[in-house]
Amino acid sequence: MATEQAQSGAAGVTEGQTKAQEVASQAMAKAQEKAQDVRGQAAERARGELDRRSTQLGEQVTSVVQALRRTGEQLHGEGNRTGARAAHTVADRAERLGGYLTGSDADRFLADAEGFGRRKPWLAAGGGAAVGFVVARFLRASAEGRYRSSRQVRMDSDAPLTRAGYEEQLPPYDTPAPGMDAGRY
Repeated sequence: MATEQAQSGAAGVTEGQTKAQEVASQAMAKAQEKAQDVRGQAAERARGELDRRSTQLGEQVTSVVQALRRTGEQLHGEGNRTGARAAHTVADRAERLGGYLTGSDADRFLADAEGFGRRKPWLAAGGGAAVGFVVARFLRASAEGRYRSSRQVRMDSDAPLTRAGYEEQLPPYDTPAPGMDAGRY
């Protein structure tokens, strides 16, 4: 009889373990599905933002192109053909860049970056290192600024409350104020 109870108790534990594992695996699957949904939403937002920003940048480059063309025409009118040619060359290249930025989407940018990395890996690595260096300098500078400002706030909170220039108007501690008797201190 004791053997039967032990076997039925062991079967109950095994069933409980199996049920707990099933619940845990279902919860894990739901969490993974939710994480994939969040990743997909974030990627879609990033793509949309990249498309919007690149279009804005392309429009700004186009306005710079117009200014360069006017400058080139003005230089040409003044007889400076070399400067005019340089302005028109820069305007032509900037116009191509503006068209690329305006007409491309995130997938094309990514494909072009991958293609560039495959064609010129050392240049891509050097560009990545340069960008990393610039970002590190920026972060360091902003961290130093935050450190200085937080340190100044701490120093200000430890300092006694005074008004600028008020200290010079006060008499020394050992002399009585005007109209006060020295014995009344």
